[in-house]
Amino acid sequence: MGRIAIIIAVGYGVLGLLVVALIAGVVWSSTLGRNHQVDTRKLSEREKTWFGIVVFVLVGLLFGTIFFTPYGRGAGPDGAQVVPVTAQQFAFVVPQTTLHVGKPVAFKLTSKDVSHGFAVFDPQHTFLFQVQVTPGKTQWYRWTFSKPGTYTIECFEYCGVGHDQMGGQFTVVR
Repeated sequence: MGRIAIIIAVGYGVLGLLVVALIAGVVWSSTLGRNHQVDTRKLSEREKTWFGIVVFVLVGLLFGTIFFTPYGRGAGPDGAQVVPVTAQQFAFVVPQTTLHVGKPVAFKLTSKDVSHGFAVFDPQHTFLFQVQVTPGKTQWYRWTFSKPGTYTIECFEYCGVGHDQMGGQFTVVR
């Protein structure tokens, strides 16, 4: 795991503990004094306070993670090996292309008919990534392969009666 991922995980853990402790403290303090008369004004103020706390926590989580989300890294070739892939019932049409380890690959994905899920597995059949491919749109996805071998493609979106036969493959060399 990368350093940033560890920092985020620890931050979430600490934040989670603080929220649990705060909720436990409020629940505990509310059980101490049993006041049989309900003060609706006080309850309304508490509700506004809790709403503010929740909004604050959610905005904090948003800003704590949004800068580490890989927006934009999947778009365009930018010097990468470009592989045009066309999805159609019931095959992925991939040109005979030999890809190279360590060099970014930009998959240019299109669909001729219905939505498909372009899922790639390494030579040991370990799942690497999946991209939704919809008709009428061009979807770009970048990936850098670290091992040579024959990679397989499977469809992860049910696309009709031949869906289970839909696949493809490509080769990655050093």
